Amino acid sequence: MFKQFFILILTTFIINSTLMAKQKPTLIFYCGITMVKPIKQMAKIIEEKYNCNIKISQGGSKDLYDSLKYSKKGDLYLPGSDSYRIKNKKDSLIIDSVFIGYNQAAIFVEKNNPSKIKDLEAFVNSMNSSILCNPNSGSIGKMTKKIFLAYKGEEFFNEAYDNAIEIGTDSRNLNRSLIEKRTNVTINWKATATWDENSKHIDVIEIDEKYAPKKRLEINLLSFSKNKEIAKAFMEFAKSKQGQQIMKEYGF
Repeated sequence: MFKQFFILILTTFIINSTLMAKQKPTLIFYCGITMVKPIKQMAKIIEEKYNCNIKISQGGSKDLYDSLKYSKKGDLYLPGSDSYRIKNKKDSLIIDSVFIGYNQAAIFVEKNNPSKIKDLEAFVNSMNSSILCNPNSGSIGKMTKKIFLAYKGEEFFNEAYDNAIEIGTDSRNLNRSLIEKRTNVTINWKATATWDENSKHIDVIEIDEKYAPKKRLEINLLSFSKNKEIAKAFMEFAKSKQGQQIMKEYGF
C-alpha cells in the first residue's frame, strides 16, 4: 500500500514537473555575433532569476532583422549598430531600446604585424591578402563600407573590395581567416580582438575616428514579444552596473 502511494506521489511530481517545464517561458534574443559572449553571460543570470529559457539566435545584423521581420517571433534584438533600429523604424517592430555600450571598428592584422601594415591604404595594396565583410550582411561590413567612402570615396571602396581575396559574412569569419593565415588584414569590431581565442593571434591598428566613429549598441524590445516583462528586466540588467561590467570584460 505504501509502495503504491509512493509511486502515485512520484508520478504526480513528474507530471507536474513536466508541465512546469513546458510552461517555462522561452525568450528569443536576436544577437549580432560580436556581442554574443557578454549576452550569453547575462542570459544565464536572467534565466536563473526569472526561471526562464533564453534562446540566442546569432548572425549578421541585417540577416537577423530580416528573420525577425519575417517570422514575427522573438523578444529582443541587438544589432552591431543602432543604425539598424533607425533605418527600420518605419516597420514599427521595435517599441523600446536601451543603450549598453559602443562598438568601434579597427584594422586587424597578424600578431606582431609582420606585413608592416600602417593604415587603410593596405586594402588597395595587391601585396596584401585581405578579407572584408559583405557590406550587405553583417554590421561590420556596413561599417567597412562607410569607412572606405569617408576615407577616399567610392573609387577606393570599389578598389578595396576588388582587391580582397575573401568576402566574409560576420566578425567571426574575419577573425578565423586571420588566425588560419588565409589572409593578413581585415577591418573588424575592436572588442573581438581582446577575446582569449583571438588576442594571441591578432593585433589592432586604430582608424581615425573621423572615418570610424563609435557605434551605439542598443538592445531593442520587439513589438510582438510574448515575454515583455522578462525582456524588459534583461534590458535593465544590461544597462546596470553589473551588466556594464560584463560588457567591459569583453572589450566594449
